[in-house]
Amino acid sequence: MSFKTTAITFFCGMMMLAANVNANPDGFTSMDKNLQQMISFYSADTIVVVLPDGYSLNTRDEEEIRNFVFWKRKPVYVFKCESELTPADFKMNLQYFGPCFRFTRSFASETPFTIDDQGFSFDGDNYHNPEDAFYFMSNSGNRLYTCCNGDNAPLTYTKFMAGAYQLYIFSGNKMVLPVVPEEMEQRIASRVWFHVGRMSSVAQN
Repeated sequence: MSFKTTAITFFCGMMMLAANVNANPDGFTSMDKNLQQMISFYSADTIVVVLPDGYSLNTRDEEEIRNFVFWKRKPVYVFKCESELTPADFKMNLQYFGPCFRFTRSFASETPFTIDDQGFSFDGDNYHNPEDAFYFMSNSGNRLYTCCNGDNAPLTYTKFMAGAYQLYIFSGNKMVLPVVPEEMEQRIASRVWFHVGRMSSVAQN
């Protein structure tokens, strides 16, 4: 089966599974486009993980980031503080990770969030608890934001295998957005990552 046929079959199945679910907010990238961007993002040879200046990444989180994409071909992850970025880095796929309010304000220019000293806001709701976090893929598809409020917040986006939707908001180990029953989201996530792995393998062969 060709990569194109596999992709079409998969996306049709995903649309049926997610039908009648209040997921992506209005104006955000559709599921099929976001999945294509996610595949492209993780197909890069190298991903630069950008950390706030002065933030110490613990070994557990580093390993989770490196292992989030678990199909055959994995990118090389390079970890840099925000002030260490070079002009060449900005031409690469960047994943911002760490407490969102510790980055410079310019980092959030491509996101729908308002960042303040206590956390972030979205659509009129404030998320100021240490365990609040978000996942967001930029419209350009080359910037991924996996940010939190607290230094030791759980990497919930890895638990939920985020990627089907452009935007997720978490509070601890619970998903706040999209508004999808957890059982449904787990089914979507499982199918997303199983088929993305197959599609990636087909594309490389």
